[in-house]
Amino acid sequence: MTDYDEVYVSPRYLAGSTAIGDPGLQPALDAGWTISHDELGNAYLPSPDQRIRIGYMPEGGDDALWKIAAYQHPFATPRWAAAFSSDCPTEFVTAFTTALVPLHEPEGTAFLTGGIGYYVPDVHPVVEPLLDAGWTWGNERRLELRAPDGLAGAWFDRRDLDPDDELTTNDTRWGMWGGPPRSRWYAVFSSHTPTRLITATAAAVVDPAPVLRWPGELSRMTRENATITPVRPPAPTPLDMARARRPAPALRTVSVPRWTTSTPSARLPGPARPASRR
Repeated sequence: MTDYDEVYVSPRYLAGSTAIGDPGLQPALDAGWTISHDELGNAYLPSPDQRIRIGYMPEGGDDALWKIAAYQHPFATPRWAAAFSSDCPTEFVTAFTTALVPLHEPEGTAFLTGGIGYYVPDVHPVVEPLLDAGWTWGNERRLELRAPDGLAGAWFDRRDLDPDDELTTNDTRWGMWGGPPRSRWYAVFSSHTPTRLITATAAAVVDPAPVLRWPGELSRMTRENATITPVRPPAPTPLDMARARRPAPALRTVSVPRWTTSTPSARLPGPARPASRR
């Protein structure tokens, strides 16, 4: 298996991040939002009215590769915030942004509503995808859930939480994680985050379909804990075999210029491993 071969990784919560952030940003790009970059290569993608902000920050000041926040108006304190760490599988960020972007409308508030606020019910439908996938309850006070293999989990915190801490730390109402203790990724969601967005993320976490990765993207956590299956090329058809038996055409020498005026399409930088968020 070379670095040019794709592999399937399962379960997907052990796949780690992809080397680029494009998939997570694509829903907003498709909606016409404008991307900008700073001198370090971090990417910022706000909604046209600046009331939703998506940041992809491989050179940020902590280990949150993705930060997403929503505002009542551009100069308000965030209504809610979410963050995904540098090893979080990109598919989970994509599930979140895919559910978020269609909620944005000029002067609309759909992306600000549908959260639980600070009233915490005993059980919320947001955990149903996890329960349906066989996850079981752990700490009942904090409403912790664990995957059957013990390598992924989620929490739903019942405590009185500080609103400011929720926006800047991992002490949040909702959270998910994956991996062994020393190499875990996390995704955190403050109170007031629309629960439909968290449900979409939870559904992506437990989706049984494997995800594609290049071997060079695989972290040690993935190599040691996940099931990795090389992607096999399709079996040749009779037409392919007939073509293979035909004589090769005579080679023709052509002139290839050393320089070209074409510009390759730029990709976002890969995730770094900044210092702890706490």
